[in-house]
Formats: sequence, structure tokens, C-alpha cells
Amino acid sequence: MGSNKEVIKDNLLIVDGKIEAFGNEAKKEALKKNIKISKSDNKLVAPMLVDCHSFLKDPLTGFDDNLENLKFRAKKSGFGSIAFLPNSNNWRDKPEKIPFQKNNDFDINIFFWGSFSLEDEGIHLSPHNELIKSGSIGLSTSNFFDPSIIFKGLSLNGMKSSPIIFSLTKKLSSQKGMVNKDVKSLQLGFYNIENNNELAEVKNILGIKSLFQGNNIIIKNIADSNSLKEIEKQTVPILTTVSWWSLIADTNNLELDDLGWKVDPPLGSEENREFLIKGLENDLINAIAVNSLALNDEDTFLPINDRSVGISSFELVLPLLWEEFINKRSWPISKLWKYLSFNPSNLLRITEEKLSLGSKRWLIFDPDKKWLNNQINLGYDSPSNFPKKNELIKGKVIQVGLDC
Repeated sequence: MGSNKEVIKDNLLIVDGKIEAFGNEAKKEALKKNIKISKSDNKLVAPMLVDCHSFLKDPLTGFDDNLENLKFRAKKSGFGSIAFLPNSNNWRDKPEKIPFQKNNDFDINIFFWGSFSLEDEGIHLSPHNELIKSGSIGLSTSNFFDPSIIFKGLSLNGMKSSPIIFSLTKKLSSQKGMVNKDVKSLQLGFYNIENNNELAEVKNILGIKSLFQGNNIIIKNIADSNSLKEIEKQTVPILTTVSWWSLIADTNNLELDDLGWKVDPPLGSEENREFLIKGLENDLINAIAVNSLALNDEDTFLPINDRSVGISSFELVLPLLWEEFINKRSWPISKLWKYLSFNPSNLLRITEEKLSLGSKRWLIFDPDKKWLNNQINLGYDSPSNFPKKNELIKGKVIQVGLDC
């Protein structure tokens, strides 16, 4: 039904996409309307999912991806809200660069992060107050090593309540490495990342947080076990996110031709992935993000060392996380929704998703549904860089209220 609620087995009546009644009232109303009662088997009706950060380079005319296509795919996959980072062909650092969105309860809601500094260069502040007034959900930066510009920006009154997300990966990287170094990645012959600076960056952000404890600072895409150990030692709590793929894939469990090898943040060892999952279970990580970045056929056909980083597949997020956490680790379903829906909503400071009378904000997930993961089987166009291509997937979002 919503946050802090356990899964229950009960009756539910949906008419024209809207929830009409629960429990015995649903049975009575169904009989009145001559609606035949159907068995749900193992299917789950649940609140919609929330993605606190993904990328969309060109919302209006993008060839790899655009807002209309992405909304269609994400909605089909059970997502009710998505927040896009400012990284784009036209960097979202001024009010006129924030696409206007009229959000409502009967469609997927789209939000945009604004840039903390112009072009994310960390030299000149963007107009923070104007960005927030224009509809930005918060501000994002990957340049935070110049204390003067960071301190000046965080001292502004408008930044006390708005979330500010600090990216651990730079938009420009000279490293050729694509995965973190471990025995397996060396055996496979991939270019390895020699110097992983994540821990140093996390320490820097934690230092900033200690000086601005009242600010809503978020660390994006935690991917190194050492970072979590550092966060665990702190007395001042800080919000963090993890990419969903970092919880699924590691250097030991992917096929060699999988498109999921080259991602940002980079993959690590099986032991590192287990540590990230423990961090999630211990609430050192607050939210799971899709972190989607679309590429086209031309990009994905390049040799792996020349290819851009990133994957895009909203369709796989819930099925693969369900397999990892519900099936393999026996998590309660409500715990998975905590990190995929309720906590991301709180991180973005938006209304939590829930099942309620008159609402179309629901999804039906069938954990037993098997389907072949390719574009033909999906039945609609999607970016080419989705992982586990042509593999048999178990679990699928089969219907969402927003489609009705």
C-alpha cells in the first residue's frame, strides 16, 4: 500500500485504470458491476517506482533517446517518476534550459536537476535560486575541489532545503580503464582502472557535509567498499545512492560479450558487490537509481575499449533486483520498495508513491513471467546498450495504471 506497510493478500477492484475499492468492499462493488473475480496467483500490485537520477542528453530531438520515448519505456517498466541530471548537449545550468514539465497524478512525472556551476566547470556558480524557481528538483555537481566556489554556493539561503547531488565520476576522464582492477578482470584482459579515486572524493564530500550539516547533500553512485567503510565512521549522516547495475553485475558474473561491462560507475569484484549490498541492508546506502544513459547502434558496435560508458534498460531493473533480493536473499518485498520507490521519493523531496482510491499510480508485477530480452520481443524501440541481451529473463511488469 505504501511506505512502512507490509505486503498483504487481499481483494482489489480496478476500473478503467483507477483503484475503486479494497478488501470486502472491492468484492461487493465487483458484484454490483457484474465484474468477474479473477485470481492473481503470485502477481503483485504495488506503488510505482522512482528513479532519482538518470541521463537524457537531448529531451526534445534526441536520436539515441528523447523524453517522449523514454517516458513510454519507463512507464511500461513501472516507473512513476524520473529525475534527469543536467549533463546534456546543452548543459542545464540556466532556467531557460530546464524543460517545462506539467506533472500530474495520471502520468509519469519528470524532474530535472540543475547544474551547481556553469557547464559544471566549478568556476562560476549557476543562478541557483532561479533554477529552483524554474522547477529544478535540486542541483548537481562533479566539480567540488575548489572550496571557495562550493562554500559560496552552499551558503546561499535557497540551498538549505534543496537537494544537492555530488557525482563521484568526472565528465572528462583520461583513464582508458573500464573496470576496477582485481584478479578476474586481469585474467580477462580488460583495461583496468589503475587509480580509483572514489575514496578520496568521498572524504572530500564528507568534509563539506561536516561544515554544512544543515544542507541536503547526497553522494551519487557509491561503488567502492572502502567508501562505505569511511561513511560508516562518520558521526554526521549523509545520503547516498547506488546504481542498480552495481548491485547486479561484477567482474565474475557477466558473459564476455555483455554490453554491461562498460558502465559508470565501473564494475568491481564479487566481494565488492557483496559489500555494497550489505551497505544497502545497513542503510549506509539510501536509494537505488537507474542511472540510465542511452546509446545507439553505432555506439554499441564500436570495440569495447572505444565505446562510451553506460547502459539503458528500465525494463530489467525490477526483474533483476527481484531475483537478487527477493528470490536469492529472501528480502521482504516491502524492503525492495523502500530503496526503489519510497526512499528515492524522500531523497527528491517529492510525494511518496502509494496505492490509494481513485489513483492510477500502480503497477502489476508478475515474478513468474519469462521473456526473451531483445528489442523485437519488447515490441517498441529502445536504446541499443541494454545488458543481458537475448537472455531469458524471469519477472516482468505486465501492466501499469498510467497506461489505462
